Amino acid sequence: MRDFLRRLYRAILLPAFGAALLVFTWSSVAYQVRQEKLTARHEAVLHSQSLARTLAEHTNHLLRQTDHATQLFKLKYEETDGRLRLAEFARKNGLLDSLLPTKLDLPMAILNHQGLVIDSMNGYFAPDLKYTQFFYSHSTNTADVSQVSTPVVDSRTKKWQIQISRRLNNADGSFAGVILVMMDPAYFVEDYDRLNVDPGGAVMLISRENGMSSARIDDQIMISDSIDFSVAQASNSQPGEEMLLKRQFDAIERIYGYTEMPRFLLMAVVGNPVDSAMARFERRRNIYYGAAIVASGLVLMFVYLLMQQAHRLRRSTRMVIEAQLMLRAAADASLDAVYLFKACRMRGARREILDFTIADLNERGAQLLGYRSADIKDKRLIEVLPELHSKGFVEKYRHVLESRQPLEEEFQVDFLPNRDVHWLHHQIVPITDGVAVNVRDITSRKETELAVRQNQAELAAVNDASPLGLLRADATGHCTYVNRTFELITGLTREEAVGDAWMRAVHPQDREVLKAALKHMAVTRAPYQDTLRCVHPDGMIVWVSFKIAAMQVDGKVYGYVGTVDDITHIRKSVIALRESEARLRTIADTLPAMVAYIDAEQTYRFHNLAYEREFNRTGTTVLGRTIRETMGEERYAFLEPYVLRALAGETLTFEEDDNSEATERTYEVVYIPQMDEDGTTVIGFHVMRQDITTQKREKQRLLRLSQVDALTGLTNRAGFLQKLHDSMNAARANGNLMAVMYMDIDRFKPVNDTFGHAVGDSLLKAFSARLTHTMRASDTIARLGGDEFTIIMERIHRIDDAAALAAKIVSAMQADFDLDGTVVSISTSIGLTFYRDEDMSPAELLNRADILLYEAKQAGRNTFRAGPALLQPASNAA
Repeated sequence: MRDFLRRLYRAILLPAFGAALLVFTWSSVAYQVRQEKLTARHEAVLHSQSLARTLAEHTNHLLRQTDHATQLFKLKYEETDGRLRLAEFARKNGLLDSLLPTKLDLPMAILNHQGLVIDSMNGYFAPDLKYTQFFYSHSTNTADVSQVSTPVVDSRTKKWQIQISRRLNNADGSFAGVILVMMDPAYFVEDYDRLNVDPGGAVMLISRENGMSSARIDDQIMISDSIDFSVAQASNSQPGEEMLLKRQFDAIERIYGYTEMPRFLLMAVVGNPVDSAMARFERRRNIYYGAAIVASGLVLMFVYLLMQQAHRLRRSTRMVIEAQLMLRAAADASLDAVYLFKACRMRGARREILDFTIADLNERGAQLLGYRSADIKDKRLIEVLPELHSKGFVEKYRHVLESRQPLEEEFQVDFLPNRDVHWLHHQIVPITDGVAVNVRDITSRKETELAVRQNQAELAAVNDASPLGLLRADATGHCTYVNRTFELITGLTREEAVGDAWMRAVHPQDREVLKAALKHMAVTRAPYQDTLRCVHPDGMIVWVSFKIAAMQVDGKVYGYVGTVDDITHIRKSVIALRESEARLRTIADTLPAMVAYIDAEQTYRFHNLAYEREFNRTGTTVLGRTIRETMGEERYAFLEPYVLRALAGETLTFEEDDNSEATERTYEVVYIPQMDEDGTTVIGFHVMRQDITTQKREKQRLLRLSQVDALTGLTNRAGFLQKLHDSMNAARANGNLMAVMYMDIDRFKPVNDTFGHAVGDSLLKAFSARLTHTMRASDTIARLGGDEFTIIMERIHRIDDAAALAAKIVSAMQADFDLDGTVVSISTSIGLTFYRDEDMSPAELLNRADILLYEAKQAGRNTFRAGPALLQPASNAA
């Protein structure tokens, strides 16, 4: 029982300590988090109360000023015997502005002694208010005091206002009426920038008279009669100053603070969202919990490591005892001689190793030395077998011990007591202050290996004399032997051919075919024969007849034997034939045009180098594939009618556009049918394709030059009309908005007449340059002739954008033009029209812009007119 309790104590000591430490840690953290939460909520309530006080002060100030305004009106009203009216009182920089901000524009009204509204401004008032409570109170009470109320002015929207009224008297002190001022409570909560409320926070004014409230949440104003608060009772979890909602009016939970305004029957309430108000506490709580988790993890890891270490120590003790017993049993049962040698060192600082002592050995080791184990145990090697010193074995033991590197080798011996032992294999491994030596008798194996090498030498001599190259491989296909003839044929030495390296002698084009055939033979076990090419290291090609067969014993393959016969001379006639074909292909490859032959099945059977280069750029292989596979469905749909006509016997010439790459190219294609021997059946057709992209581009360039104005470099009338036609088609198809400007130079003729045509031409060029600099790069600017210019603006988003550019052009042309010393001042007039998808021609659209230009001229020049002008007879606006 005592042993059990002792083991139990050792098992639970560390876990109990760790558990106690974790309980203490988490208890401390929970207490600290609870205290900080209370503090954070109290601070949030104080912050909300501070904001509520700020709102209350601002509201009180404006309401007092409004009250003073009613008092001031009363004094002025009575001084003027009731002649003062609200317009005079509220005029700019008047009496009202001295008390209140001018931006308020408060609704005000004057009631006579019968309760009828005789004057009002900035709002609507019921014509007859004699039955209202405030009017009755003022009419019956002569005291000069204001009355504040919060009536609901619109029962449908629940809109309410703060109403301040004051009695007005006649000169004799009798009741003359009431001055009435209304203030929207939304003004106080909507636009007061001194309240720094968090996003989602609420700013409210609540009427104590009727429970109405106006609130602002972010940018939203809310009016309600159902928002009700209660003051929290002070407790450990909640401050006594906090306002609590009786019923949530939205999804955001807030912490509210309040300030009473008893004089005006109002209460200011400000609430910040709990998420933002308690954010700092949340971060600190996460830090506490994170630190507690890390600390708990460290404690658990530390306890776990201590428990593992204690377990390992107990297990290691058991394992050491078991290992000692197992090592002794293994050494005694081993077929090898096993020795444990301990170093014998010289006394002194250097402690050099002089000899080794036999610390332990098995019986087989003792027999190898000619003793029993008990007789030589704990003896030094010099005493047991002095030859170990003279033959250098002790020096090897010393080297292994000092270098800590194991040593394994085979060696011949002639000094052992047993003269039948000639060869030994030993392995020396360093141990603590000594070495472990494992020795095995390998005499019989060495003698067998010698006999095998002799037989192999005889067989190699026979094989080297053979006229055939011989190859032998193991069951996995790796080469193990080649004869001399194989070396001469392949150019590889025996060492270079061993393993898979013999495949290097096979021509690269034949290598994969041979590998596939050998894999197939390994499955079928049928002999394989083929004609291959061998490549010498110097590049010489040797044709060989290759044969190989599997060596089988009891249906199991244990290797392969192959022969290689040089048939280079036999292949010379074949090579000559292929050279003739190559010359023919060379002639075709030298042609600059792409040449191919396609059979009746529309399959490529021949093509020259130019054709191959063209299609290899896209990684497409042509030979053996159909036109559809090579060209793709889109291009084949274009070529198919021509292909069918060529296969019907017609010679064709046509142009083909290729836009498969970034640059579009054009080819001239010729199809020439090929007839059979009888000349009646078409068996295919020849293709000649020639790139004519350069010639076609040159033709297009010449066309573009015909559309450029020679003086200004802008597009001329012909180019403009073509561009206008294309732009209108694009706008109509895509639904985009485009604009057209028609402009000329104001009073250009006087400049031309005064300074000459040279200055006039310079002015046109300078005007064009300034115009180009002002417009977008995507806009088309054209000179129609004389001083008339047009601009096409495509894909504009708003009409105002084009109008802004027209104004910019007018402004830019007002600056003086310095024409080589001649300063000219001009202006420009512009007609601007728009087009999207109307049914009109380019001439009609240009005419519309010309009409608008004429309107700009009629308006005094140096301006622009924009819009869909009414079509009128065209006129010269110059």
